[in-house]
Amino acid sequence: MLSDDYEQEQEELRKKLLRLNEEISEQEEQTEDIDRFISKVRKYLDLDELTPSVLNDMVKAVYVHAPDKSKGHREQQIDISYDLVGILPASLLNDLQNGETA
Repeated sequence: MLSDDYEQEQEELRKKLLRLNEEISEQEEQTEDIDRFISKVRKYLDLDELTPSVLNDMVKAVYVHAPDKSKGHREQQIDISYDLVGILPASLLNDLQNGETA
């Protein structure tokens, strides 16, 4: 009985260890992607003109949502999915535009 409990606990710990190792790998991959994205952004800091090649390098997809006229005027949400990092939250983009950093 004690042996069964011990073996069950060991199995649970092995599974937990596997999950944690997978999470670590995912986090490391995300960190590498963010570092690569930052390097790309630095290439275009002094950009004078948005060209198709810059757009293709930086943007993975653009999602245009249906217009909303419920407030009496037309509003339309647009999400940009950036290469390597996906869609960045609007609040982060606003902070960056206003010169605020995290």
